[in-house]
Amino acid sequence: MSIPNQQQMPAPAPSAAAISAAMAALGAYAEPPTAGELEQQARAVGGEHVLAAVLANALYGAAIGTGMLTEGHMLAQGAGAEEMSLARRQVLQASGAEGPGVIGVLHWQAGHVSHLLKGLDAQGCGPVVAAAARTASALLALLACSAVFSTEDERAG
Repeated sequence: MSIPNQQQMPAPAPSAAAISAAMAALGAYAEPPTAGELEQQARAVGGEHVLAAVLANALYGAAIGTGMLTEGHMLAQGAGAEEMSLARRQVLQASGAEGPGVIGVLHWQAGHVSHLLKGLDAQGCGPVVAAAARTASALLALLACSAVFSTEDERAG
């Protein structure tokens, strides 16, 4: 899945070791892997670039879990809509998304949701999940269309 609106050159991808260190800092590991273990894992999954993506998505999941937990505590302490909005805006800020890049972040997040719902639908989880899977797929398509700003864009068709 490509992320719409990638007009600029992407920054170099973080290494698996850097992402693993971030996971360790977040407390996602009981014991962080050693450099040797990371090398072994990279070979097992098809390379450093694959392991970095796997770990980055694991870090994303750990961050989501942390966000859910801390937002729950925030709400329990009486926070309202303004505080929730402030906290949730940090997702976009931390992602580096600005202007049209926000659509790219939403597309990427919707891609995660769509993929998970399609998997549940394939398991026969019922008509509500099937409808949610189709809706998520439609949202993904709409967000992709929202990122096309020129007829010269290869996705304009």
